[in-house]
Amino acid sequence: MILVLAPVTFRTPRTKIHGMLERSTPSTARSPLTFLVLLFALSIPFWVGGALVEASDLLPMGMPVSAFQFVLPLVVAAVLAFREEGRRGVVALLKRTVSPRGFGAKAWWLPVWLLIPAIGLLVFALMPLAGVPPNGTHSPLTAVPLLFAVYFVSAFAEEAGWTAYLLQPLRDRFGPLQAGLLIGIAWAVWHLVGWAQGDRSALWIAGQFVSTVALRVLMVWIFEGSGGVVLTALVVHALVNVTQSVIPGFTEHAAPALLNGAIQVLVAALIALRWRPAPPG
Repeated sequence: MILVLAPVTFRTPRTKIHGMLERSTPSTARSPLTFLVLLFALSIPFWVGGALVEASDLLPMGMPVSAFQFVLPLVVAAVLAFREEGRRGVVALLKRTVSPRGFGAKAWWLPVWLLIPAIGLLVFALMPLAGVPPNGTHSPLTAVPLLFAVYFVSAFAEEAGWTAYLLQPLRDRFGPLQAGLLIGIAWAVWHLVGWAQGDRSALWIAGQFVSTVALRVLMVWIFEGSGGVVLTALVVHALVNVTQSVIPGFTEHAAPALLNGAIQVLVAALIALRWRPAPPG
């Protein structure tokens, strides 16, 4: 079963990841707090727009206008990289975000491509047991290639900030596991307004919040195993959105989000119990 995909105990050579990341801005020059303050401040106009403009019928999964805030992590990261290193810093940020090069085993691409779809299939299989008929609104499977392309673009914009820029200083200070939890919480809080504006129920939001935090831990775990390939986070992020789009009724009922959150927490907890990353510093 996919829940035990790939070895979960590893000790990725920290010097290799650190050396690759240090080719651009040193982590000591970056301020996670500055990134988060700018990100949330610039999100306010999007939240206001989501409250004033109704466009849920036009966007996938009934998303509100505020969903276009996905561009902001890239914008904030680029502004800060330019402040720290000028044009060279921005170019390095963009290259780092899409580079497939790392120091980890290529086998780590298996959980990248298979973990999220497998969890989605399990959620779909359990939905009838939770009283949710599998016939709700969803995108057709034939739309998966187009959905992946669209969501990959939005994932690029987000992960350029969350992973390519923000992860390094938090990782260096707290270690990868704690960094994943911190970024996951900030990531989930940042989405709260959009979820509420999308008319999601309180239970759905609770499940999605927990799922988002656990997902970030999984993404950092895969990032570490791949040897620091930010592209892995992009693919996982895009697959999450694609999977949720094709699960019938995922946004209409609380049960799918709660099931998804519970499964991802279980997987993340199992990994955390056996994960032995190198210490920070």
